[in-house]
Parts: sequence; C-alpha cells; structure tokens
Amino acid sequence: MSVLNKYFTGNSTIGTSSEQNIIEDIIVESMRIYGVEIKYIPRTLISKDEILGEDRLSKFEHSFAIAAYFENIDNFGGGGYMAQKFGLMIEQSASLVIPIRSWNDVIGRSDTTILPNRPCEGDLIYFPLSKSLFEIKFVDHQSVFYQIGKLYVYKLQVELYSYSSEYINTGDDTIDAFETLKSFDITVNPNTDDQQSYGDNAKFIDKATDVIFSETNPFGEL
Repeated sequence: MSVLNKYFTGNSTIGTSSEQNIIEDIIVESMRIYGVEIKYIPRTLISKDEILGEDRLSKFEHSFAIAAYFENIDNFGGGGYMAQKFGLMIEQSASLVIPIRSWNDVIGRSDTTILPNRPCEGDLIYFPLSKSLFEIKFVDHQSVFYQIGKLYVYKLQVELYSYSSEYINTGDDTIDAFETLKSFDITVNPNTDDQQSYGDNAKFIDKATDVIFSETNPFGEL
C-alpha cells in the first residue's frame, strides 16, 4: 500500500508528461518575455592537454542566438575594476538561466559542442547590451531540482572572458572583433607594434642605432 496520496498522479514529485510540458512551455515563454538575447559560442578543442585539462589552441567558429534570463538585476557581480601591478583588471561575473529545451533545439542539435547534451564549461557567451564576452565557469544542470519529475533549465555561472589569442571566426563581426582588437598575431592584428601603445619597443630600437658600444664604453656613449 502506497503511503502517498492516491488522488495525485504517481506521487507528489512525479507528474504526467502533459503537466511537465505545460511548465516547460511557461518557462520558455517567460524567457522570451523577461529575458535577453545572447549569443552562445561553443568552444572547439584542437590540442587538449589531458594532464592540465586545457587547450591553448582553442577556436570559436559558431555562434547561436538564444534567449536567457540574467539573475543579476542591479549590475554584474565580481570585484569590478581593480588596479593591480600589471595594470587595470576588470572582474565581472553573472548568473544566467537558459531553458533546456531551447538549448537542445538551437545549439544541442548543431553538433558543434564539446558536450552534446548540455552547455560546457569553457564555452563563451556574448552579451550584446554591454558588448562583452563571458566564459562559462560552471554549469548547474540540476537547478530547480526535478519539479514534478523533470529538469527545465540550465543555470550558468559566467565570468568576463580573458582573451589569450584564441582563434575567433564565427561570422558575426561584433564577436570576431575581439580577435582583431586583442590578438598578438600580426597576421590578424597588424597594429600590434603600434607607436602609440604602451608595449611598443620601436622607439628604443631607433635610439639604439645611434648608440655606440665598445670595450671601453660597454654601456654606450651618452
């Protein structure tokens, strides 16, 4: 004899497929009303280091528009702007929610993700309102734990992306601009050694041509 209420389907935690579909429809529609459009950019691994679990040769070649809900209602989280010994650092983080059904329909079936059944840590999110790229640091795929027997959303913890010369060619000019602006590859960014940049050494090279070094004057004539 069941200890659960017989007037409810199965038990108090498992519903029918029609009940689950109704809740899922409401969630998807709510995202389209209260959410924002983001661009999901899956990472493609080229030469993964199996020991460290990273790939410095990663590339990003696809982007998908999808509706998401930002849980940060006031501003981004994180430490914000901080002055450190290597310059001004920006730490921003956010928590956003994506419907599982929407992700499967738009991104999962594209066969371009590392993990075929859920978002993957290391993938990127482009937020058009702030024109910034975020990296997925953690995916909570059991958020809102089995409401009437099913999972409906992914909750993504993201942080501002630190670009390190990865290949970005998604076909979206607003996203691909990050590679042009930040890459140290002169074939991508010919202005890497810009005369106005803080890291420019051209002025020192020009000055060195006029300095005479000798055994009696190893430091050059002043």
